[in-house]
Amino acid sequence: MKRFIVFFLAAAALAACDPPTAGTAEIASVQLSPDDRTLAVNETLTLTVVVRDANGDEPDADRRAEVEFASDNPAVATVSGDGVVTGKSPGTATITATLEDQSGTVVVKVAAAPAACSQGGAVRSLAVGEAVVLGGVTASVICLDGGAAGKEYVAVPFHSGNPGESAFGVNFDTDLTVGLNAPLLAPSPALAGGLREDDEFHARLREQSAGALGRYRDAALSVSPRRGPRGGGTGPSLTLGLRSPSLGDQVTVNTSLESCKNPKNVTARVVAISERSIVLADVANPAGGLTDAEYNAFAVAFDTLVYPAVTNAFGTPEDVDENGKAVILYTKAVNQLTTPGTNSYVGGYFHPRDLFPTRDRDGLAACATTNYAEIFYMLVPDPTGSSGGTAFSRELILQSSLGTIAHEFQHLINASRRLYVTETTSWNEETWLNEGLSHIAEEVLFYRASGTTPRSNLTRAQVQATSRAQNAYAAYMDQNMRRYQRYLQEPSNESAYDSTEAGANDLPTRGASWAFLRYAADRRAGDDVALWRDLVDTDVIGLANLQQALGRDPREWIRDWATSVYTDDFVATEARFQQPSWRYRSFTPFPLVTQPLTDGFSTQLASGGAAFLRFTVPPATVGMVRGLSGTNPLPSKIFVTVVRTR
Repeated sequence: MKRFIVFFLAAAALAACDPPTAGTAEIASVQLSPDDRTLAVNETLTLTVVVRDANGDEPDADRRAEVEFASDNPAVATVSGDGVVTGKSPGTATITATLEDQSGTVVVKVAAAPAACSQGGAVRSLAVGEAVVLGGVTASVICLDGGAAGKEYVAVPFHSGNPGESAFGVNFDTDLTVGLNAPLLAPSPALAGGLREDDEFHARLREQSAGALGRYRDAALSVSPRRGPRGGGTGPSLTLGLRSPSLGDQVTVNTSLESCKNPKNVTARVVAISERSIVLADVANPAGGLTDAEYNAFAVAFDTLVYPAVTNAFGTPEDVDENGKAVILYTKAVNQLTTPGTNSYVGGYFHPRDLFPTRDRDGLAACATTNYAEIFYMLVPDPTGSSGGTAFSRELILQSSLGTIAHEFQHLINASRRLYVTETTSWNEETWLNEGLSHIAEEVLFYRASGTTPRSNLTRAQVQATSRAQNAYAAYMDQNMRRYQRYLQEPSNESAYDSTEAGANDLPTRGASWAFLRYAADRRAGDDVALWRDLVDTDVIGLANLQQALGRDPREWIRDWATSVYTDDFVATEARFQQPSWRYRSFTPFPLVTQPLTDGFSTQLASGGAAFLRFTVPPATVGMVRGLSGTNPLPSKIFVTVVRTR
């Protein structure tokens, strides 16, 4: 199971700086979740409360304990002083949490167990494409008619639990005789292909750097920008060395993965300079590498493609070294990060350390080994594998570099704007959302490079129709689609925001996170950029960030997105169950795992996980499906969406 770690910043760790005592900020927001839950009578639900003050920080425990809860209809649902809701009788109640003059609300429904199928009005007669979403106890009895010719359905159970929550078992009793007209979609074998990015490396780097740098961000150290130092600190002279660089200059760069100690310096030569970038090449790179003309082409492409596309989507980073340029270092130090003999590799990375200064400023403590620049570390060609034991062709670097830079640029912008614009201690976004946004950055690059646009329901044939689109897809989208296909192979064990295996390769989660963010932007409509900016320019992280940006518990939309994974371009249904940007079924393989719904069927669902269960109700009959947890009705965190497909 993925472990989400919260780092508490200790002012004592920075006592040598003699920081002033911070005042008590006003409460700015109170958010409650989950919403759209249906409780059974006597069932309980513990609400999650996220409180933020005007500085974007969560107040201390004593202050949070002052939150007051109230129900506008206690005959339907009561709420305790610590946010536990109890269903009392069928109906609807609004629960409010208040702290000072700020409040948040959720709507809770309470329902009785559904009537037996033999009772009047219990049987649902759905048209093709019609859907019904049932939560908790309301899914304990589902009655569906077969019409005159028989009807085919898909049931999608979904676990809307919190990240890190244990997998939950659901089972179904049914009197159906399964007789599907169309063949089931069988799981495909593992996807073939060459080298792919080592996503676990990036997750480890994010978590390690967040832990190491946690104490280096504290509002108590606040210093006005450019007003001079408040402390000491030494590091590579990259900032001064690259204020006014010239081709051929040599500079020292720290390439260590550690944050603020144990530098691993290399000497690099300035090989290209453009309006927005400085390209460096490690002087110790292996033979058979890129030419200066190719380095210059990367600099031009950064200016004309990567920089405008990614900054338009996510905003501009703080120019910490005050030269208006990003630094792109091609170094064999990156090659050495790939484990020989594996089918994954590290194509490049951004290190948050480099956004921290060499001297205390702007609420950031000095980091002794920072490069203090917007810098990317990139893989280099190594035809013989001399630098790390794995051979890398020139063609791989020429095709993959820009996509990697775009991916890492989102990470850089996200951390930079949180550190310097919103100035929040929550500067390190949760891994699943941070990576999902970086995969969106790759998609943004694809649209710009291919001349296509979102919400065009792009097919494989359209992508292959021109060399421009074909090349852009290979460079910026192919791995996104492969990650999504990995999710399709195990949708009950994986989700857009959680994973069931500790330390697991999170390719399926990354694929699902990207696909959900694409869906969310499409469903939200309007300008995609507004959503991407909302998710970056904020002081909250994870599901709370999505809730703030979408204005609702995001798990409602993740639930509907999970259903759309099956229904999109398969059956004409309502818009919330469609994905208008990509015709995923045309990108073979489409390895979505589906199963026949038989009597006694059971499965385990991860938080955010879903299963796809197909069944047919024969002509002139009524089919009954009971959703259960053991022998009990399903709890409110489990939803079952039923769609008639034929």
